[in-house]
Amino acid sequence: TASCIFVTGIWKSGNHLAYSALNALGIPGPVNGIAAHLVFGRHAWAKRLLRGPHTRGDGIQVGLETEAFVSRRYIASEVRRLTGKIMGGHAAYSAELAKLMTDGGAQMICIRRDPRDIVVSFADWIGSRPDYFLHPAFAPLSREERVRLLLRGGELDVARLCPFPDVLRLAEGWLSAENVLQVSFEELIGPAGGGDAAAQIRALAALHTHSGAPKPLEDVDKASIYGASLTFNKGRSQRWRELADPFLVEEIEETMGPHLGVWGYEE
Repeated sequence: TASCIFVTGIWKSGNHLAYSALNALGIPGPVNGIAAHLVFGRHAWAKRLLRGPHTRGDGIQVGLETEAFVSRRYIASEVRRLTGKIMGGHAAYSAELAKLMTDGGAQMICIRRDPRDIVVSFADWIGSRPDYFLHPAFAPLSREERVRLLLRGGELDVARLCPFPDVLRLAEGWLSAENVLQVSFEELIGPAGGGDAAAQIRALAALHTHSGAPKPLEDVDKASIYGASLTFNKGRSQRWRELADPFLVEEIEETMGPHLGVWGYEE
């Protein structure tokens, strides 16, 4: 591959599954990511000095869970620097960001997953990740309280957390943008994660073609794709139905209902 491969998705939608598949196809990474953590978290002042906009109009809003502006120049230089490698992302869609990627020669991939599963998986993940900049706000909460906070959003000490429907709206532009390959978590996960082998092969073939991966498709170890990352968190479907609080299950279904068709999960 002669270009940077930009993989973006909502937190816990399957970025690491996509990275694992691309690694199996012979593409290294991820090396860096376009997400809110570029300007939040430990040493935030230094991050903003290096990556934030220094002049008015130089910033692109990339944050999904909260507003986060990153310098155009920084993004453009990273796309060039990561030629032949994966660049991850949990990035809000904008035509400007997509154009920066395209102008830099990046191949773009959007990984999607049932939003009802994302919110539960995200809540579980946050509780176990002290390196994530919003962890302190979620750490004292129960699992159900974390899910509710993600669903409803609110003002946290570090930043304003977007309600999850807003997160979906911020990301949905990637679903219809030109030259962005759509891959679903449920297809890519394969038999090892409870999915379908034929669907996984189709998804891999699409990734292979889109990325210009160096390894022949028939040489790929498909069994290695699922579970290759430490951040895999019970990568099953229909997880929201397992929550103990029936009212929370109902709230998830009602809150996500209007968005399921857009994301390809209408029942």
